[in-house]
Amino acid sequence: MTSDTGSVTRWLQRLQAGESGAAQAIWDRFYQRVVRLAELQLKRNADRAVDGEDIAQSAFRAVYHAVMNGRYPDMDNRQELWQLLIVSIRNRVRRHFRDIHTQKRMVNEKGLLLMQDRLNAIELSGPVAQAELADLLAMLLRVLDQEDPTGELRQIALLQLEEYSASAIARKLKRRKSYILQRVRMIRILWQESALL
Repeated sequence: MTSDTGSVTRWLQRLQAGESGAAQAIWDRFYQRVVRLAELQLKRNADRAVDGEDIAQSAFRAVYHAVMNGRYPDMDNRQELWQLLIVSIRNRVRRHFRDIHTQKRMVNEKGLLLMQDRLNAIELSGPVAQAELADLLAMLLRVLDQEDPTGELRQIALLQLEEYSASAIARKLKRRKSYILQRVRMIRILWQESALL
């Protein structure tokens, strides 16, 4: 047994015992490889809101929780850990591609029709239209507030409505652009699910 294999085995034992500090050691050892694998899996990714780092972080989180919660009590070496990370990455990439296709169908089939109906229902001039648009915006923002009490989704949505780019919003909120794009996608999905678009 090499010292490298032995160290991974020790980290896994500590993680199984509930020591979250072992997760950092495993992260440091495997993170770059996991990101590269995730990026390879995402080669044909049309949605740049999710990248290899996002998939890697999600995969690590899932594996950590599973190991710490005793789902893999017999896992005791780097090869088994690596296999579990591969499966977790592949599952997340598949789910991401499925979500993209689902979202496209939702937008194509429902979203455009709902938006057209909404625009047809609102006369776009005069004080009545202004009041109706204000009510619509208030309802949309309430949906976001229910999902995210911190107000971050609301803030991103308002900046988008003011026509800030994702890059500008990322700079303003001190976040990564990919994070902002994920949040924008979440906002759209939440509004679509509420049939408010």
